[in-house]
Amino acid sequence: MAEEDAKRALETAVKNHTMLKDQLQQKKIINDGYQKQLEALRTERTTLLSNISALESSCGKCPSGFLHFNTSCYFFSYAESSTVKKNWHDSRTDCINRGSDLIVIDSPEEQTFVGNNVNKMVQGLEIWQNGFWVGLTDMDTEDHWVWINNVTEVEPRYWMDGEPNEYGIGEDCAAVVYSSSNPWKSRNDANCQRNELYWICEKVSR
Repeated sequence: MAEEDAKRALETAVKNHTMLKDQLQQKKIINDGYQKQLEALRTERTTLLSNISALESSCGKCPSGFLHFNTSCYFFSYAESSTVKKNWHDSRTDCINRGSDLIVIDSPEEQTFVGNNVNKMVQGLEIWQNGFWVGLTDMDTEDHWVWINNVTEVEPRYWMDGEPNEYGIGEDCAAVVYSSSNPWKSRNDANCQRNELYWICEKVSR
């Protein structure tokens, strides 16, 4: 009798051991799953923090393709494509489509910034065919140059020697061209419709 009781007790103990072993294995599988989920969440958190950092660093700056200077963002079309050129009107349309407009240069610092960038981009290329349209014209009144924000241009020192000269065919739009000697003296007038050049857009930084 005692032997049978012991045998049954042993069988029960073996069953309990097997059951506990199975439960432990299941818990290990569940725990491994939790560990994998935790690792995935940690990775996702790291990615989110990285994205937040990137957004914070770009906040107050410029969209892709634009350069930041002072409080504005600038798009130099040559940097996107050295083969695409447009007339003045189509260039302005492109700027507007980018949420900006043709550049208005209203300080010596901005003039130097623009001149230096143009010089870096088109150095060695034909000067007159590789200028950059800006938002300055005398379309309404000949020799009365006005920016697209309705501010009259009063700085003749920025024009290249002999410019603006109208050149007999009607040159009512201004462009910035390569100037090796002085980035301040870099403006030239060109035909708004016939001449196809690069262009510079400007928008206020966020």
